[in-house]
Amino acid sequence: MSPITDHIEVERKPKLGGGGPGKTPHRYGFGGGDDGGDHHRPDDFLSRRDRLRRYRIGVLIGMVSVAVLFIGLTSAYVARAGQRHWDLDTQTSVRDWQPLVLPYRQLIINSCILLLSSITLEMARRSLVKRMEFSTLGILPPRLQTELPWLTLTVGLGLAFLASQILLWNTLRQSGMYLVSNPSSSFFYLLTGLHAVHLAGGVVVLLCALLGSWLRLRHQSQQITVDVTAWYWHFMGMLWLYIFALLYFVK
Repeated sequence: MSPITDHIEVERKPKLGGGGPGKTPHRYGFGGGDDGGDHHRPDDFLSRRDRLRRYRIGVLIGMVSVAVLFIGLTSAYVARAGQRHWDLDTQTSVRDWQPLVLPYRQLIINSCILLLSSITLEMARRSLVKRMEFSTLGILPPRLQTELPWLTLTVGLGLAFLASQILLWNTLRQSGMYLVSNPSSSFFYLLTGLHAVHLAGGVVVLLCALLGSWLRLRHQSQQITVDVTAWYWHFMGMLWLYIFALLYFVK
């Protein structure tokens, strides 16, 4: 009698999640061991949008703080301008506030410089946004030969405004108008000086963005810096017009 041999066939199922996805579709974070690292790749657009939103909120908080500061100075300026005291010699109520004779021509030139810098900064911001869109699509952004260096012009105009302000202060000092000459002159130097200090901070930030290639600043960071600083710069332009109107109408 021949021996009887039983053959048992074991069905072998293919292993899942071993060496790769094969033809099985998978999502990021699931499936085999060869996802190509895509789930570790950040979404540049979402990352830029989140960073831009955070920085804009920070700048808005700073702008509100500056606005509150100048509103307080405005209240003190108006109250001090209308303040009177009793003169014992004349037995009358007198006012020691002397209206300023300001060089309005130079102030108007400074205003035009600052407003022009807002226009050039807005052009720089839009140019960088277009370049960022090309970079997100993986396309080399075109550069026209006729394209103006808007950011360089903005920094130059900002420095020109600050230099013109220094010349204005020197002119007033030469004419005998000092910081402690009168309460009105004290407020003038205080208001214009604080504005110049805050604007100088914006110039420094724009200068860092302009020198981004030397500072190894990513194009995305450069674009976000210019975008956020543009908000602050436009605010400083409106604040300067507000100070100008205050000095002109409240004497």
